[in-house]
Amino acid sequence: ALPQNGPGSEKKETYVIIPPEPIQIYLYRSDSRFHTEHLQEFLKERESYGILVMEASSATFAVLKGKRLEIVRKITSGVPGKHRAGGQSARRFERLRDMRLQEYFRRVGNYANEIFLSIPDLKGIILAGPGPTKYDFQKGDYLNYQLKDKIIDVIDTAYSDEQGVEEVVEKAPEIMQKIRYIEEKNLIQKFLYHVGHDTGMATYGEEEVRRALEMGAVETLLLSEAIDIVRVTVKCSACGYTEQHTLKTKELPSFESSLVGKPCPKCKAPALSVVDEKELIEDLAKLAEQSNTEVEIISTETEEGQMLLKSFGGIAAILRFKLPE
Repeated sequence: ALPQNGPGSEKKETYVIIPPEPIQIYLYRSDSRFHTEHLQEFLKERESYGILVMEASSATFAVLKGKRLEIVRKITSGVPGKHRAGGQSARRFERLRDMRLQEYFRRVGNYANEIFLSIPDLKGIILAGPGPTKYDFQKGDYLNYQLKDKIIDVIDTAYSDEQGVEEVVEKAPEIMQKIRYIEEKNLIQKFLYHVGHDTGMATYGEEEVRRALEMGAVETLLLSEAIDIVRVTVKCSACGYTEQHTLKTKELPSFESSLVGKPCPKCKAPALSVVDEKELIEDLAKLAEQSNTEVEIISTETEEGQMLLKSFGGIAAILRFKLPE
């Protein structure tokens, strides 16, 4: 209730907000706070994947966005089963069957173009199904070239209907992890190219990367997921003097102990203490956000990820422009 002109003048207002996607949960609570955690899921960046499961008799089109799976369309082919008899009739039958199959492939391609090209954040397409039909379809020119380039995996399933789609979804995390590893390898290789060729378009180490971020020079910030470092702010309660330090997380307790009785560099009073601490990843990511820099957290599961951590301290950047000397 919103107060208008003092007690008793409250007015109730109701706002209807339509979420960008259907909410898959019903929740009723009488509480002292608003439960917005399920709505906050919509704020997370989500990538969409197209799923096409097909065999000679039918095809199913689906879209996987975050955790939400939508079966968009199912079609049947009208292609008859293989003919087992011999002679002229068998050859004629096979020609007619092949014509029907080509027509079916064109229909599948048209539906795929219509469904998947309309998705602005489409990350990739997974082609699946039992038997060799999916490979025959992939080899032909039935898909728009943009979609054909987005086929990230072709996998075998036991079914071509909703059950086949579910099989793909079960395998999806493994497929997407493989894609992420490829993306990470490409990013690190791009960084290494600039370093190796001394182009001036890459830098590494906390101090240099921080300077580049503050100048708005970083295009892509590369941070190892294994960084275990905190950025702490020390303040003197007597004069307000502050300084910042970068430490390993395990060093923090001993660092705090070392401040006890230590004189302030400015006023000499023994009043220094840690007033703020942030994980280095969070601190640098916040700086990156201010200059619209893309942040990539790199795993240590690949050789390139290990190299970023061990050879470059886990902190590197690909630049928009060269830094001044």
